[in-house]
Order: sequence, then C-alpha cells, then structure tokens
Amino acid sequence: MPLIDVRGLRYRYAGAAADALCDVDLAVGEGEFVAVVGANGSGKSTLARLLGGLSRPAGAALAEVCGHDLRSDDGHFAVRRDVGVLFQNPDNQIVGSTVEEDLAFGLENLALPSPEIARRVDETLTRFGLDGLRTREPHLLSGGQRQRTALAGVLAIPRRVLVLDEPTAMLDPAGRDEVLAAVRREADAGMTVVLVTQEMDEVLLADRVVALAAGRTVFDARPAALFADIALLGELSLGLPPAAEVGLGLMARGALTELPLTLDDLVAALVSTP
Repeated sequence: MPLIDVRGLRYRYAGAAADALCDVDLAVGEGEFVAVVGANGSGKSTLARLLGGLSRPAGAALAEVCGHDLRSDDGHFAVRRDVGVLFQNPDNQIVGSTVEEDLAFGLENLALPSPEIARRVDETLTRFGLDGLRTREPHLLSGGQRQRTALAGVLAIPRRVLVLDEPTAMLDPAGRDEVLAAVRREADAGMTVVLVTQEMDEVLLADRVVALAAGRTVFDARPAALFADIALLGELSLGLPPAAEVGLGLMARGALTELPLTLDDLVAALVSTP
C-alpha cells in the first residue's frame, strides 16, 4: 500500500475562479523519493500543503496519507504527526532561541518525558551535523545552517513522510548543497520524500518526477524520461539540468550522441568521444 494515495484531488482558494488543483492523482510508496515540478501557479505548493495536512481538499475520490483520510476532520489533523513539511524560509519555522531549544519544541508539545526529549535532541543534532551549534542563536547561523536546523526540528519528531516546498530557494550554493545532502541522507535511510522544486538538477535526486500544469498531473515517470522530452519541457516552461543544457548544445554540433544529465555524465561522454 502506498503511503500517499490521492485520486481526483481538488482544491480551490477562496474567491478563486478556478481550482488550484483539479483531479490530481498521486501514489508514493514507502521509501520512495518523488520530485514535483511545474511552472509558477501550477499547484505545486498547494499539493505540498494538502499532503502535510495544512490545507483540506475541496474534494477527492481518495485522499489518504499514512493511512489518514485528508477529507475527514480527524485525518486532516492526524496527518500532521506523520508528515513533516519544510518550506522555503527557515525563519518562519524556527521558534526556539537556540538550535537545541528549537529541536526540543515539537517534542515538548508531545508531552514526552524530559529524558526522552534530551535523548532525541542529542540524536537529531548529531544526525544533521549540528552538535557544535546546539547553543547558537538562529540569527547567527548561515542560511544553510538555519535551513538544516529547521529540517532537524521537523524530523526530531519521528515522521513517515517528508514534504519539502522549494527548500533551497533562498540559499546560496554552499547552503543548498548542505540541505540537499541532508535530504538525500534521509531518503537513503528510508524516508519517503516529496520534493517540490524549480531546480532541475534537484530533480535528478528523485526516483520519479511528477509534473503539474494548471493544477493537473501531466507527467509521471523517471527524471530521464522527462528530460528526454524537450518539447514537453518547453510546454511546461521547464529547463534542463545545467550539464544537460551544455550537452544539448554539443549534440546540436554533432559532438555527442546522447544527452548527459549530470556533470559526471557530461565529463564521461566528453572523455569517451573520439
């Protein structure tokens, strides 16, 4: 059974003339890493909020996440315990006056015993490489450190699904690499991940990519299949990963016969070209 199983999912914002999501189908299995892409206004962030129980569907034939029915009052609230959601701006999610206090906040709300809270905070600090920053005030952290702190705060509470809504949009390259490495480690450890992104190289981290357009699902397959369809990328106002952009230009000149997606693929193709 998939951890996420939604069919015919719909959502409309108050006062809007059209649905933000219309008949979206999405199934994500346990331990799967799925990227969600689309142009601005395609419904990506709306989907992230629905999956995390932060908004409630207007309708659906089926809307289950971690066994909770998003259409019911109980399910709508219960899903927030099993699904952690990370947004673009960590300052909107960090509530503690220090890193360790922020990690403890959610655990305290669960009324866990103090020794259990201390143990989980220590484990999470180590897990996200924040041991040396435990007493640091959040405003003194770098962008990447703040977002890792926000991510650690989300996952200090045991979760079954992690939903990320453009988590690197506000970061410099170094901070972006920090956060993506942390997300990749969580996925490798078995976490089910849904990553909303506009960065095409981030899509390559995923097992599958789902593309939305005008609130509808228009593509659902492996990343390589999406990037092989240049016409569809144009229709969706999406680009290629940087290495693939270079590779496409070289293919146009006859220097390459296959499209490389990563820098390693590009280097290997150039080295093997006579």
